[in-house]
Amino acid sequence: MTETAERLRGASGWEQELYSALRAHEREEAGVIAAYSEYAAQSPSATVRYLISMILEDEHRHHKVLDELANAVRADATMEETGPRVPLFDVHSGDGPLLEATRRFIALERQDREELKHLSGRMHKLGGELDAFVLQLLLADTDRHLGILRFIERLVRRSPLR
Repeated sequence: MTETAERLRGASGWEQELYSALRAHEREEAGVIAAYSEYAAQSPSATVRYLISMILEDEHRHHKVLDELANAVRADATMEETGPRVPLFDVHSGDGPLLEATRRFIALERQDREELKHLSGRMHKLGGELDAFVLQLLLADTDRHLGILRFIERLVRRSPLR
């Protein structure tokens, strides 16, 4: 356990270890955010500031998710809710409306992916290297969205909840 990790009353050894690791990583992320922010503020390049701002958005999301994961471990171990957390599992097997909506969103994301690939290729041919790169980042986001939706689809098909 790290020096600054809170000791969770009633936690098992592995719960305490996981909680401490999550909080330690969260602290490390805060340092990364500060370093990026400082560098971006000092950069004379608008391009670099723009790209680092995109990284910072992701790092802030990572920090938030780490906090929610740690809060979930803490709540499960101590039976005390202390803040936003990753929710308890509540997807039911065979949820037709959810499965239908998820499949519709998958189709939309796939269509978006194809459009972004096309735009990125056109942009690159026109010499817009930065613009093409930014479109590639959006394409990576779309792939992430598809991964999330496929996970939801799998949950609906295989959930132990009925």
